Amino acid sequence: MSAINDPQSKLRTYLPLAVFLYGLFAAAVFAFVFYGRQSVMEANVDLNGFGQLARNIASGEGFTLGQGPTTRRAPLFPYVAAALLTVFGDVSNANVPEAELYRPLLVANCIYFGLTCLVIWRLGRKLFGPRAALLAVAIAPLVPQSLRYVGMTEVETLMGLFIALLALTGVNLANRPSPKSGIAFGAVAALATLTKPVVMLYPFAFLPVAAFFWWRRRTPPATAALAAGAVLVCFGLLLLPWSLRNAQVTQGKFRGISSNGSGEFLRGYINAQPKYYLLRQDFGGTGPGEKWDPEANLYEEAFLKSHGLIFYRYGRVAGGHLTMEPKPPAGTTSAMIELEKDHVEDAEMKRRILHEPGAFLAKFAAQLGTFWYIVETRNKSLFVGSIALVMLVFAGLGVAHAVRRRMEVWPVVLVLLYSNAIYAAFLALARYSMPLYPTIAVLSAGGALWLADRLFGRRLLDAPEPSEAAVIAPR
Repeated sequence: MSAINDPQSKLRTYLPLAVFLYGLFAAAVFAFVFYGRQSVMEANVDLNGFGQLARNIASGEGFTLGQGPTTRRAPLFPYVAAALLTVFGDVSNANVPEAELYRPLLVANCIYFGLTCLVIWRLGRKLFGPRAALLAVAIAPLVPQSLRYVGMTEVETLMGLFIALLALTGVNLANRPSPKSGIAFGAVAALATLTKPVVMLYPFAFLPVAAFFWWRRRTPPATAALAAGAVLVCFGLLLLPWSLRNAQVTQGKFRGISSNGSGEFLRGYINAQPKYYLLRQDFGGTGPGEKWDPEANLYEEAFLKSHGLIFYRYGRVAGGHLTMEPKPPAGTTSAMIELEKDHVEDAEMKRRILHEPGAFLAKFAAQLGTFWYIVETRNKSLFVGSIALVMLVFAGLGVAHAVRRRMEVWPVVLVLLYSNAIYAAFLALARYSMPLYPTIAVLSAGGALWLADRLFGRRLLDAPEPSEAAVIAPR
């Protein structure tokens, strides 16, 4: 039979497209039909000003939130969004409603989610076979956390794509170390870092673990070194331009990707109080206009005041534009304010780690859990936490099954553990775990099919693709 008339051949050709369109459609329904009509969460489109930042770039004002250059945000999402607004939007019209103005960014979010489904389908085939891959794709949009931010100008949906790509390129690099696979992994890690800087340390967590497994599999040292070198060179080169930009706007005093890490670190101590992680008190944001975390704001305001600094907030004026409150002195830029704030908060962060290690470890332990369930209210936290618990239990079964088969599933597990740990060290709320859910769905699908096999005696869990399976060979 010719390939053109072979049903299996047609399925292999069109299935990836179907997977992408399924994710795209699910995201579009949520963003454009459901999100604006529901009342469970506030239907705010540009909550944290990423859209406004993109709008300022598109209108020629530069990378600013309205008070000169800022170092508070990473650049990738705003610049991509600015390009979309330039081509498809109307940034010159101040009267356009947010939902309409930022529609190109929401369409892009839907595309990101469609691509995420395509990546997890590919990852599922590598790890657990075709059935598990399709199950992962099927359930990913059904998990509320996966689509929570599709209707907003937030980075979480794009980060969901990058987390899945980190898992996929990590598996490829672990199984077939080479300059090519190293460059792919390094590029994804850099782009993820330029979206959210919490990923910055991930290559340095990944490579030592990879080196151990390469050693166990008797990978030639030269091959391993070339792959690791490709990761680091690609990663560093892609981060360098933005590091130089931040150095330029701060007169060489800040060379990171975005500022305020120490501020988030200190706010984590508020989040880690028993009254919050035991759900005795709502974290905030229970009504229109209320702050998300008022106690953390008051703490940071008092801390900065004790050092002679002002705690600036961003408020909105007519047309939805952001403005700093209180108004900074003339000639003062956001970058200058952020630099002063980081200077005193960096010192306090170092003091707490070095001189109060017990309190830091207690905060870290508490936030390992709050990463999965803390949102505005007790009831919402219980709902979000229940979903997380179910997904993680099935994911654990999937990992256990893969380990028993001596399959290299560790690159997927590592990106999830790293994300949990890095946020626990700083500030861990459930919104930060939401980009992980599409990738978790792959492990959960493997666990669900393995459990079904055991309970019903049917072989539902396929073998992974033969060309992709990599069994650990003890040294």
